[in-house]
Amino acid sequence: MYQVRWYLLCVLIWAIGSASAIANSPIKVSTTTKTNPPSNTKPGGGLDPTNLSCKKTDRPLTALSPRNNFRSTTSEHPTFWFYIPYSPEDIKKGEFVLLTFDEKTLIYETAFEPPKTPGIVSISLPPSPEYALEEGKSYRWYLRLYCKNSRRSGSDLAVDGWLNRVAATAETERSIDAGAPDIWYDSLTRLGNLLLVSPDEKSRNDWNKLLESIGEKELAKEQLVGPVVLVKE
Repeated sequence: MYQVRWYLLCVLIWAIGSASAIANSPIKVSTTTKTNPPSNTKPGGGLDPTNLSCKKTDRPLTALSPRNNFRSTTSEHPTFWFYIPYSPEDIKKGEFVLLTFDEKTLIYETAFEPPKTPGIVSISLPPSPEYALEEGKSYRWYLRLYCKNSRRSGSDLAVDGWLNRVAATAETERSIDAGAPDIWYDSLTRLGNLLLVSPDEKSRNDWNKLLESIGEKELAKEQLVGPVVLVKE
């Protein structure tokens, strides 16, 4: 009996000591770092859901390009494709900007008119030496829209992406002819131009498969509007 009482007394002393140590120790509070809200530029495509200045649409502004990885072109002056879900009464203007990958050097910048109807539009680099992409180099591009009811000083909606230029070879040409996504910008442009001039079932199917490969199958149903009208500033 004496041993049991002695054991209980030791446990009690230990418990009191532990509680005192916890009470006197500094308390560590878990904190969550507050970050700034995301910008209105999203890789590959995206509508800023907090921007109430722009008309609500069923589909967001979308770049017809892979969202999370590089794709290539063999062209010195490639063409870029976008789905714009707005008409002139919704948008003041659009801008397209191409920079070096580190964004330190501007390659090309232009303003353009919104399409007459919502649909898929294209923007090509001018065929001048100062705008030519170099083989083996990577680039960064942005497309920005300015909504008519906005009071922002900057753009309201934007998409962005990357590309690199590779050498034209027999293998890359086969990929482009097959409508493969490897040489993305060239395959998309060749199919898009074919559909604008003389659409046929094969071109349409290849276009559908190409857009499906980047998770944009539904955009294949949208109207092809063609090249944007550039604004001379």
